[in-house]
Amino acid sequence: MNIEILPHQDRKTAAEILRIQKASYAVEAELIGFSDIPPLRDTVETIMKNEETFLGYVKDGQLLGVLSYKEEQDEIDIYRLMVDPYHFRKRVGHSLLQHLVQTVPEKTMVVQTGKGNEPAVNLYAKFGFEQTDEVEVEPDIRIVMLKKYYSAS
Repeated sequence: MNIEILPHQDRKTAAEILRIQKASYAVEAELIGFSDIPPLRDTVETIMKNEETFLGYVKDGQLLGVLSYKEEQDEIDIYRLMVDPYHFRKRVGHSLLQHLVQTVPEKTMVVQTGKGNEPAVNLYAKFGFEQTDEVEVEPDIRIVMLKKYYSAS
């Protein structure tokens, strides 16, 4: 297993990211009962033009999961954490998040996810993320904002 920065500007890499993204976010859409989530509208071109940093979990030459983020001044904003559904519950998402936390431990981190996506909410909680807000984005569809505070102690 290897976690590496993905060259998402490359069309083949972007297509592989998009394949995992569509499959993973289709599961989230089902969990939260809302199918019009933004990651399901991405294309290979929007992935290629994206300014996020993409980390990939690669095993035996196969991309199994992706985490993307942007570094904003004193904060890391996690935009996506997705795992090929065939590899759910195999610590792929855990490994990606652990890698990011260990790589930039001196930064506060923020993320949003569907309130009904309990596996994601629970994973973030294991890493010390706390819910800071909740927003209704559509009738009965809620997004939770989570934050992991940097502590200098």
